[in-house]
Amino acid sequence: MLQNPVHVVPHLAQNKRVHSIPFLLDAYILVYSKLLSKKWLKTAEELSSKSRAYRKFYNAMKSESTICTYSYCMVKFMEFLKSESHVNNIDEYDKLLDFDTEKITDVLEDFVSYMNKTKKSKSITVFLGSEELFFEMNRKIWHKKLVRKSVKKDNAEPGGKTPITTEEAKMMLDSAKHPRDKALIHFLASTGSRPAGILDPILRMKHLSYMPNPNNPIQESKWCYAVRIYDESKEGYWSFLTPEATTALERYFGWRKSIRHEEFNDETPVFSNFSNIAKLDYLEIHGMRQIIGKHIINSNLKRVKKGHRYDKAQNYMFRKRFNGILKMDNEVNSNIAEKLMAHKRGLDGTYLQPTKEECYREFVKAIPQLTIDPTERQKIEIETKQQKIDQLEAKTQTIDEQAKQIKELQIQQEDQARLLRLIEKYPRMQD
Repeated sequence: MLQNPVHVVPHLAQNKRVHSIPFLLDAYILVYSKLLSKKWLKTAEELSSKSRAYRKFYNAMKSESTICTYSYCMVKFMEFLKSESHVNNIDEYDKLLDFDTEKITDVLEDFVSYMNKTKKSKSITVFLGSEELFFEMNRKIWHKKLVRKSVKKDNAEPGGKTPITTEEAKMMLDSAKHPRDKALIHFLASTGSRPAGILDPILRMKHLSYMPNPNNPIQESKWCYAVRIYDESKEGYWSFLTPEATTALERYFGWRKSIRHEEFNDETPVFSNFSNIAKLDYLEIHGMRQIIGKHIINSNLKRVKKGHRYDKAQNYMFRKRFNGILKMDNEVNSNIAEKLMAHKRGLDGTYLQPTKEECYREFVKAIPQLTIDPTERQKIEIETKQQKIDQLEAKTQTIDEQAKQIKELQIQQEDQARLLRLIEKYPRMQD
């Protein structure tokens, strides 16, 4: 029986003993998830070599995660079609091109009706995304709106709306003992990135660059990392790490160099595999989710379950926090805040293309609120306040100097006026 590439890995984070054997668990998770990904990548590649219709579908997918998910969804769709006698075998993708508009609509509606019995609307939408891409790439027409309207609406109150608090983020960091785990938590909290941000494409050292400390421009220290997310795509944007997140990532790099003897270059993954057994060169999304899930459990983070979801979504609670901080800080430019969230809204979202430096100036304003450690946050707040004081003093000094210059000009004008009066009174003075 085929297994779901997204949910096949057991939820090991639910095991209360997970903290006692992190190395073995992480190794297992990463090896298993990698093998599963390879399986679906191989399946998709084989199908593309056999079917012209599938090849068009395959070539339209840009990331490995999409290929794995969509190939699984299409196989499930073909299994359904076989059970309904629309195809004889699950690899008869070219036969789907014989379906006319009405039949495509009918089989998709039937498939949705079948999934409505067991799946949530969000999962059904993912499945439809794969089938729709297949038919679109093969220039087939169907009644898309009718199919979409047949997806049942979830009655349960949607979860995942509550952000993780700064205090809760610190609890997770305190539970994380390994430098990789600390660096990952800091990364998600500081960038507000979607999980795919580290994988599409794989985040590598070439995507990192240093930014200076605006509160101390003379200081040559490497204060913050700039991160290029979704590089070389139209969705690409700049994100940044706070000073404490930058320090955590540097410590993780140091651990890899000293303990694992890694040699770093531009192509080195920012987050590498944890186990030498796996022979992986980067941390996959399955491993990332297991890391976060483990520390949710170990930190005793309180989450309220709403239907099938929690109020704090495992993959997006850091993003919710990041969004709230940027939007509530009135000093942060709202348009650039949307850019830092990788949102596309309105004309500004389309035409506004701020530079890395412009984005960084706005990000810096939110650093105190984004910083998790209270001591570090207080330090930055003091530096920020001191900078504002220095700026005010500089302005005051400038104003005083300008007032002095004005006074001198007034004196000069008065002297010239007296001289003119004397000349008018005593014309001979001109001689």
